[in-house]
Amino acid sequence: MSGLTIKPGFRSFRSRLIVFLLILLLPLLGGTYLFVNSNNRSYTEKTINSYLESGAGVFDFTLAQQSQTLVSILSSLTWDFGFRSAFGTGDQPTLFGAGQNVLERSLGSVETLLVADMEGRVIIDTALQGFDRLSGAWQRLLEDADRDQEGLAEAIISIRGIPHRLIAVPLYLPRQVAWIIGGYPLDQEVLDRVKQNTLSEVSLVRVDSLGNHIVASTLPPGYWSALAEEFSPSASGHGLQKFNLGGEIFGSLSRILNPDSSTDEQLVALIHRSYQENLANEKLFQDLLARFYLLILAVSILAVLFLARSVTRPVQKLAGFVSRIDKGEYDATLTLNSQDELGVLADSVNSMARGLAEKEKVRDLLGKVVSRQIAERLIKNPVQLEGEEKVTTIMYVDIKGFTGFCEGRSPRQVLNVLNGFLSSVAGQVESHCGVVDKFMGDGVMALYGAPVAHERDVENALHSALMIERQWRNMAEGELAEFGLQPCIGIHTGLVVAGNLGSSNRMNYSVVGDTVNLAARLESLTRYYGVTCIVSEETASKGRGLLFRELDLVRVYGRRDPVRIYQLIGETGRVEASMLQEIQHFQTFLECYRNRQWDEAEHLLSGLSAGGSTPALYSLYAERIAAFRRAPPPADWQGIFVFDKK
Repeated sequence: MSGLTIKPGFRSFRSRLIVFLLILLLPLLGGTYLFVNSNNRSYTEKTINSYLESGAGVFDFTLAQQSQTLVSILSSLTWDFGFRSAFGTGDQPTLFGAGQNVLERSLGSVETLLVADMEGRVIIDTALQGFDRLSGAWQRLLEDADRDQEGLAEAIISIRGIPHRLIAVPLYLPRQVAWIIGGYPLDQEVLDRVKQNTLSEVSLVRVDSLGNHIVASTLPPGYWSALAEEFSPSASGHGLQKFNLGGEIFGSLSRILNPDSSTDEQLVALIHRSYQENLANEKLFQDLLARFYLLILAVSILAVLFLARSVTRPVQKLAGFVSRIDKGEYDATLTLNSQDELGVLADSVNSMARGLAEKEKVRDLLGKVVSRQIAERLIKNPVQLEGEEKVTTIMYVDIKGFTGFCEGRSPRQVLNVLNGFLSSVAGQVESHCGVVDKFMGDGVMALYGAPVAHERDVENALHSALMIERQWRNMAEGELAEFGLQPCIGIHTGLVVAGNLGSSNRMNYSVVGDTVNLAARLESLTRYYGVTCIVSEETASKGRGLLFRELDLVRVYGRRDPVRIYQLIGETGRVEASMLQEIQHFQTFLECYRNRQWDEAEHLLSGLSAGGSTPALYSLYAERIAAFRRAPPPADWQGIFVFDKK
């Protein structure tokens, strides 16, 4: 063991400890003061933030209540005899008068009313905006309402420069004959009501390509320009923002009122709270903290004197125990009747001794287990070395066309390409919590879930397969591209027996079972179907966030039960629309194929072959259909294709 040499400077450890602790004491207490003071400021900010959250909640509730009231009033017009009668006359002045009557009866809940027919033509508009047909945001509002199950939709649209919250509802007589759009302005009056309920300042900011514009605010008008300059639209909805308005610091929370707007214009509500009211309390706390600091300093000096005398003996015991460890006595244990840092140090030394003993075990295991990662995992998470049943995901990877590539090339060239491929595969396996079980010529067998299982073993295997394919595309350029080299990957999940195989002198951790054999069969089928990666139904069913395409229902050589196989396409949400359409058409083709609808299947197949991503797959099915036309399958055929060789 390496030693630590301390140059003489003090005659005893006790003197050194006293001086050392005294040197640390002042900065420690000073740091404590700063830390507590910082936490006090943080608490102040949290308090302000809680006020703001409460104010934002009241603001949301106020708008929600107004919207609910608006929906109730507009929906009731379907049953309002006067309004129905006015609409039935077809006379616009009569209907306009009925609309004005609705506005008066709403007591301010509805301040504008528009009725449009099912084609979007304006029948009446109490705001007198002067357009005959709805377009733009108005038309999108009706389209949203038409898509809604209840026929309701809302939007924020400016009327004469003032943002209005508008809601569209259908008018039934008894079938739907028109759309009713009603709303109210988001103006100073609304903000004043919110301020009365929350005791917080409120501002409305319109954000467009020209910048920020204050629509209305309960702040003094002198603060408006500063608020427009300091407000950052990109920070909207992302927690607390601070503004310096006229020398006064305000904390603010934002609410985007039209998050689904299809235009570049946003309307943002800001709820403000001033920090000035908390500064006096913060100053008082700082004074109390300084007095407490002086008291702690005096008590700590006395405590250091006592602590210095109580440390020497435990330190001597620690030194003796470390000396025993240095001699290889890893089974020794140190016991100190202390709950302080020295007790923690004693526990750490005991842990060190156990760790050294475990390293001795690792040295022995590394001579018997091929993978060092397996040995380290076995030490941290012991398993039954003699064999245990585990659900494991097996991945086989091979290179298609590698034999032809090797012909006419020097062994060094072949080895460079092969090592590059194997290194890439091994790197992806290990980075996705897998273990390389063995290298087999130009192939790799990898395990996910053995010897130690992870929560996302299946997904890790699938993601590593995608990365292997992606890295190979980067490697397969120039000379390699001439030979059509590509990885072939087979993945299956199931029960295996995992444990050490071999003799008493040399052992290899591996897995055996039908799951392993099926994974190897799936890898070999990639050449037959002309795809890069084939996975079993068991694996595909657990691949969350990934997209698969069903390829076939097959009975592989050596197995009685059929297995449904899938092609791994990619991550959901990152697959091109053309590929999604191709997958859908191919699934329809499979249904026709399995129902013996040969004409429909051939028609779909011809469309897929024209621009599909896997021509070999479509050519394969075309040959099958031609064969079935000549010799139809038996009556009990269930669409299963039987492979009579590996």
